[in-house]
Amino acid sequence: MSGEPDDWGAQAEAIAADYLTGEGYVVRERNWRPKNSHLEVDIITQRDDVMIFVEVKARASADVDPADAVDEKKIRRLCRAADIYLSMQSHDFDYRFDIITVTGGPEGYELDHIPDAFLPPLTTR
Repeated sequence: MSGEPDDWGAQAEAIAADYLTGEGYVVRERNWRPKNSHLEVDIITQRDDVMIFVEVKARASADVDPADAVDEKKIRRLCRAADIYLSMQSHDFDYRFDIITVTGGPEGYELDHIPDAFLPPLTTR
Protein backbone atom coordinates (compact mmCIF):
# COMPACT_ATOMS: atom_id res chain seq x y z
CA MET A 1 0.00 0.00 0.00
CA SER A 2 1.60 3.20 -1.12
CA GLY A 3 -0.61 5.47 0.96
CA GLU A 4 -1.70 7.50 -2.03
CA PRO A 5 -5.20 9.02 -1.80
CA ASP A 6 -6.52 6.83 -4.65
CA ASP A 7 -5.33 3.75 -2.80
CA TRP A 8 -7.13 4.86 0.37
CA GLY A 9 -10.27 5.61 -1.67
CA ALA A 10 -10.25 2.10 -3.14
CA GLN A 11 -9.60 0.60 0.30
CA ALA A 12 -12.45 2.65 1.76
CA GLU A 13 -14.81 1.32 -0.92
CA ALA A 14 -13.79 -2.24 -0.01
CA ILE A 15 -14.33 -1.46 3.69
CA ALA A 16 -17.78 -0.03 2.87
CA ALA A 17 -18.73 -3.07 0.77
CA ASP A 18 -17.63 -5.42 3.56
CA TYR A 19 -19.61 -3.38 6.07
CA LEU A 20 -22.76 -3.53 3.92
CA THR A 21 -22.41 -7.29 3.46
CA GLY A 22 -22.03 -7.68 7.22
CA GLU A 23 -25.22 -5.66 7.71
CA GLY A 24 -27.21 -8.02 5.49
CA TYR A 25 -27.11 -6.11 2.20
CA VAL A 26 -26.36 -7.92 -1.06
CA VAL A 27 -23.65 -6.09 -3.00
CA ARG A 28 -24.63 -6.31 -6.66
CA GLU A 29 -22.04 -4.02 -8.24
CA ARG A 30 -18.91 -2.10 -7.37
CA ASN A 31 -17.68 0.84 -9.45
CA TRP A 32 -20.53 0.34 -11.90
CA ARG A 33 -20.50 2.44 -15.07
CA PRO A 34 -23.12 2.59 -17.79
CA LYS A 35 -21.68 1.79 -21.22
CA ASN A 36 -20.14 4.75 -23.04
CA SER A 37 -20.57 7.02 -20.04
CA HIS A 38 -18.48 8.98 -17.57
CA LEU A 39 -21.02 8.23 -14.80
CA GLU A 40 -20.16 5.83 -11.97
CA VAL A 41 -21.77 4.39 -8.85
CA ASP A 42 -19.34 3.27 -6.15
CA ILE A 43 -21.55 0.49 -4.77
CA ILE A 44 -24.97 -0.81 -5.79
CA THR A 45 -26.50 -2.98 -3.13
CA GLN A 46 -29.88 -4.50 -2.46
CA ARG A 47 -31.95 -5.33 0.58
CA ASP A 48 -35.29 -6.99 -0.12
CA ASP A 49 -36.97 -5.02 -2.94
CA VAL A 50 -34.92 -1.87 -2.34
CA MET A 51 -31.96 -1.01 -4.56
CA ILE A 52 -29.46 1.21 -2.77
CA PHE A 53 -26.98 3.39 -4.63
CA VAL A 54 -24.04 4.16 -2.36
CA GLU A 55 -21.52 6.96 -2.69
CA VAL A 56 -18.37 6.30 -0.65
CA LYS A 57 -16.23 9.21 0.48
CA ALA A 58 -12.91 8.76 2.26
CA ARG A 59 -10.78 11.35 3.99
CA ALA A 60 -7.60 10.97 5.98
CA SER A 61 -8.48 13.86 8.30
CA ALA A 62 -11.55 14.28 10.49
CA ASP A 63 -11.25 18.06 10.04
CA VAL A 64 -13.53 17.94 6.99
CA ASP A 65 -16.80 16.01 6.76
CA PRO A 66 -16.39 13.69 3.76
CA ALA A 67 -20.15 13.82 3.10
CA ASP A 68 -19.74 17.51 2.20
CA ALA A 69 -18.00 16.35 -1.01
CA VAL A 70 -21.34 14.97 -2.25
CA ASP A 71 -22.47 18.18 -3.94
CA GLU A 72 -25.36 18.92 -6.29
CA LYS A 73 -23.36 17.95 -9.40
CA LYS A 74 -22.35 14.61 -7.84
CA ILE A 75 -25.96 13.95 -6.79
CA ARG A 76 -27.27 14.62 -10.30
CA ARG A 77 -24.67 12.31 -11.87
CA LEU A 78 -25.38 9.56 -9.34
CA CYS A 79 -29.11 9.87 -9.99
CA ARG A 80 -28.61 9.66 -13.77
CA ALA A 81 -26.54 6.49 -13.36
CA ALA A 82 -29.14 5.01 -10.98
CA ASP A 83 -31.90 5.75 -13.49
CA ILE A 84 -29.96 3.88 -16.19
CA TYR A 85 -29.27 0.95 -13.88
CA LEU A 86 -32.89 0.68 -12.74
CA SER A 87 -34.13 0.82 -16.35
CA MET A 88 -31.99 -2.24 -17.10
CA GLN A 89 -33.65 -4.37 -14.42
CA SER A 90 -36.47 -6.81 -15.17
CA HIS A 91 -38.10 -6.04 -11.82
CA ASP A 92 -39.33 -2.73 -10.40
CA PHE A 93 -37.38 -1.74 -7.32
CA ASP A 94 -37.84 0.91 -4.71
CA TYR A 95 -34.56 2.76 -4.38
CA ARG A 96 -32.63 5.13 -2.20
CA PHE A 97 -29.29 6.89 -2.08
CA ASP A 98 -26.89 6.35 0.80
CA ILE A 99 -23.54 7.89 1.66
CA ILE A 100 -20.82 6.02 3.51
CA THR A 101 -17.93 8.05 4.86
CA VAL A 102 -14.67 6.50 5.97
CA THR A 103 -12.40 8.82 7.94
CA GLY A 104 -8.86 7.94 8.99
CA GLY A 105 -6.59 5.42 7.35
CA PRO A 106 -6.08 1.69 6.90
CA GLU A 107 -4.60 1.39 10.41
CA GLY A 108 -7.62 2.97 12.06
CA TYR A 109 -10.77 4.45 10.62
CA GLU A 110 -14.30 5.48 11.47
CA LEU A 111 -17.16 4.48 9.18
CA ASP A 112 -20.45 6.39 9.09
CA HIS A 113 -23.41 5.07 7.08
CA ILE A 114 -26.01 7.69 6.15
CA PRO A 115 -29.08 5.85 4.78
CA ASP A 116 -31.44 7.82 2.57
CA ALA A 117 -28.89 10.65 2.49
CA PHE A 118 -30.68 12.67 -0.19
CA LEU A 119 -33.67 12.66 -2.50
CA PRO A 120 -33.15 12.74 -6.26
CA PRO A 121 -33.65 16.19 -7.79
CA LEU A 122 -36.78 16.74 -9.85
CA THR A 123 -34.62 16.82 -12.96
CA THR A 124 -31.25 15.18 -13.56
CA ARG A 125 -30.24 17.25 -16.57
